[in-house]
Amino acid sequence: MNLKSIKNRIYADYFMPSRLDEYNNMLEEFINNDFKFITIDDYYNNRFNTEDKIIILRHDIDSDLKIAKEMFEIEDKYNIKSTYYFRLKTIDIDFMKYLNKKDIEVGYHFEEIATFAKKNKLKTKEEVYSNLDNIVKEFERNLSYFKDLGIEVRTISSHGDWKNRELNIRNLELVDDNLLKKFKIIEAYSIEDNLDFRIMDNPYPTKWVGGNPREILKNDYRRSLLLVHPRNWDSCFHVRLKEDLGRLLKK
Repeated sequence: MNLKSIKNRIYADYFMPSRLDEYNNMLEEFINNDFKFITIDDYYNNRFNTEDKIIILRHDIDSDLKIAKEMFEIEDKYNIKSTYYFRLKTIDIDFMKYLNKKDIEVGYHFEEIATFAKKNKLKTKEEVYSNLDNIVKEFERNLSYFKDLGIEVRTISSHGDWKNRELNIRNLELVDDNLLKKFKIIEAYSIEDNLDFRIMDNPYPTKWVGGNPREILKNDYRRSLLLVHPRNWDSCFHVRLKEDLGRLLKK
């Protein structure tokens, strides 16, 4: 990471002003142009009007629950449906149950390969492959934990960790068709093949990867997906400091 990238990262994590007004304005413009928002599960099961212009709104909550709750408050005033994926470290039972009551989908943002590799000090992807059975068992226990909390998980999404980059292996490699069928779940990336447009937010200063939300309006796309991460929409000093210190200690 070069000096400019380090400066941008420090600014984005610790000093960047909130972009939530920008988020509100983006959603409001979509609503005013007759776009409908749906969940990952709704799209997979065709629970939408095929005549509508739809946007699948997905949240990967890597950290920053406070910002996630503020984003939901914005969405709620427009009656927007979306999907929120929680890591084990970002679970908030009351918030998750409240989302469910509002007909918002709650899913699992899984990362067992990275977690197992860090805990057991694995150094190569070959070591990961030789431990896959144990990692799958850990995934099954964690998924059952959501059920024990009273949360029905219908879809999951793969988290990306620094350990995945170090080992050159994605958490997504953990799941196969048999595992998905066993738990009657789908993986979020599997729905993206037939979309017209898919973009993901990105840390300051690029903000978006894969295009710009305005392209959806400009081209009147009928099947789009927005993947957002709460951490990219506001700074949060104490959360980011705790994260960075924890990352340094674990390396």
